[in-house]
Amino acid sequence: MFSMENTGRKILELRKGKNMTQMELADKMNISFQAVSNWERGNSMPDISKLPEIAEILGVSVDELLGEKSELLENIINNRTGEYLKNNSVSLNEFLEIAPILKPEQADTIFTNTTPPFELSEISDILPFISREIIIQLAKKAVESGDYRSLAEIVPFINKKEINDIARKMIAEDMSITEIAPFVGRDIIGELAISSYEKRGLSTLDDFAPFIPNDVLNTIAEKEFDNRGLRHFESIAPFMNRQYLNELAKKAIQKDGIKAISPIAPFLDKNMLSEYVKGKFL
Repeated sequence: MFSMENTGRKILELRKGKNMTQMELADKMNISFQAVSNWERGNSMPDISKLPEIAEILGVSVDELLGEKSELLENIINNRTGEYLKNNSVSLNEFLEIAPILKPEQADTIFTNTTPPFELSEISDILPFISREIIIQLAKKAVESGDYRSLAEIVPFINKKEINDIARKMIAEDMSITEIAPFVGRDIIGELAISSYEKRGLSTLDDFAPFIPNDVLNTIAEKEFDNRGLRHFESIAPFMNRQYLNELAKKAIQKDGIKAISPIAPFLDKNMLSEYVKGKFL
């Protein structure tokens, strides 16, 4: 990958070799001297459109300026990207070499026209350089193919609306949202939890129970308790409000005896339960 530090040092060295100040180089390029300063300190890379101009002013080739040769970059600079991509394949490493200095549209063009296309499992390092629209398409592709690992890498780069829509689609198709649950809106998690529970029961909440809001979890727990008692509470008990769980345990004991709380016993307040049982039955 082209190094900002190495390129900055090269610009500094060549500028001084021409006996030019940062301000003079900036004036020749009609940019701020702060931009030149940032290049030379390795804080940023020159815009790709500026590379030929910098190289010409400093009396070197673009390859010399960057310290590496890239046929792909040369063709992009000379507006021959489409022709180059028709006749050449681009490896992941080649793309990553030049990605930091590409404009998003240029990065998108290369990414979408590479033959063969990059695999979803390969693209995590590319995501910061391509547009949100392309990333959304990749996220949808990951959902369709069931590539959850790639999906988890993709969702941090798209907005909540798209993530929430993807989560809804996955739940509707009985797909696990474990990998993306941390990125889904809490209100959507609550909505999905209720919908999923009503259609298929508590077992469908296993994958994202840690992310369900407490008030929603309590609502689901109350419905489940009224219909089936505590028999299937193992999946949600660790994530429930302890006080509310203790209250359900008391109700279960009154209704069906001490054995009724066995599925959730490890998650109850032992002191409270001991005092309750003593006061009620001893």
